[in-house]
Amino acid sequence: MTKKTPAQRRNEILGYLRKGLVLSPAELAELFGVSVMTIHRDLKQLDEEGYLNKQHGGAVINLHAFLSSDLEKRVQRYADAKAAIARFVVDNLIDTEEDSLIFDSGSTTLALIEALPDTGITVMANGLAALAVLAGHQHTRVYSLGGQLNRNMMTFEGTIACDVLSKCHFNKAFIGTDGIDLQAGFTTVDTANAQLTRLMAQQAEEVYVLADASKFHERAFASIMDFDGITGVVTEKGVCDDFRQVFKQHHIKLFEVDCNDSSN
Repeated sequence: MTKKTPAQRRNEILGYLRKGLVLSPAELAELFGVSVMTIHRDLKQLDEEGYLNKQHGGAVINLHAFLSSDLEKRVQRYADAKAAIARFVVDNLIDTEEDSLIFDSGSTTLALIEALPDTGITVMANGLAALAVLAGHQHTRVYSLGGQLNRNMMTFEGTIACDVLSKCHFNKAFIGTDGIDLQAGFTTVDTANAQLTRLMAQQAEEVYVLADASKFHERAFASIMDFDGITGVVTEKGVCDDFRQVFKQHHIKLFEVDCNDSSN
């Protein structure tokens, strides 16, 4: 067996981890024909570089290596609510055998992607963190939106991304929002993201907005879309009557999740 260089070996170790495999140092040592001590040095370097987390008995990909600082903060904020919303969506709104799905690049949609089962659905995602999660699936058909990389967000955007998206069709789109306002509708801080999210909604038969309670009564810089064309909103319990009325007027289904209920 031809010996790999240290860089080649570490790259292949990451490849195994991205496929969802958790291999022990002993197994990796046998695979590459090197000592266990050498593998420990490889894992230590990958750990220090932020690509993985060492665990007892093996190592796993570090999702945070693919997060922008902004998205990492969002992931940590209201994490329990986002996880509960994600579980509700998987259990109630997704056909885990037949659906074709598109996800925007928000933190709540990332929680949903992490909760997806590894089944024969078709998924398109926009962002390196989402793709890092989906790369571990063996049965899910995974597509990347592509386009110009926004390094601040670690997502794709621009004319190439829009062109790819315009040629695809989905059963359901799951999108996030930075604000839900009675007059402005659904808004976000980034205009390029708003453009892509609008197009995702146009290319899907059903459109669901995922939002924790903090997003209500907030208005961000860029408009994503108004209340027309939205199939449903999935959020925490306690939505006020003003929003209930607007959702009802626009035939939007409201799904309220008990985020304190561990059975969700």
